[in-house]
Amino acid sequence: MESTIAIAVIGIGVVAVVGSQQAWHIQAVVSDRLATGMRLAIEIRELSLLLPANDPVTGVATWGSEPGEILPDDLDDLDDLDGVTFATPIDATRSQIVGMSGWTQEVSVQCVNPFNVLQIVSDGASEVVQMEVVVECDGEEITRLSWISPR
Repeated sequence: MESTIAIAVIGIGVVAVVGSQQAWHIQAVVSDRLATGMRLAIEIRELSLLLPANDPVTGVATWGSEPGEILPDDLDDLDDLDGVTFATPIDATRSQIVGMSGWTQEVSVQCVNPFNVLQIVSDGASEVVQMEVVVECDGEEITRLSWISPR
């Protein structure tokens, strides 16, 4: 009888340890995906900090990519990022990040009222923009990051 109780106690202990290890592993995988998603979003934010408001070549404030621009090499002002999806993620230097198959970065840029950043105004009508990047992995949204930037 005592042996049976001892075996049951040890068995319950082993099952508890295995269960906690499995929970830790699942949590580590999810944490890694969230950290990778945030890193990819921050790369786009860092890229946007390096870009001027207006096209440095033409000096004109054309919303979106100017004719003849090929992304990501020709990203030269903030509004060029509007509506762009990077199927192969890029970093702040516009270099593709290898080994990230299945990950995407979707960027949107919207003009907002400088006195009420919750109010969206028409493209090019404001000197303040709200930028947002949505990072997905295999079609599942991992993270969403938005920030306000002067244009």
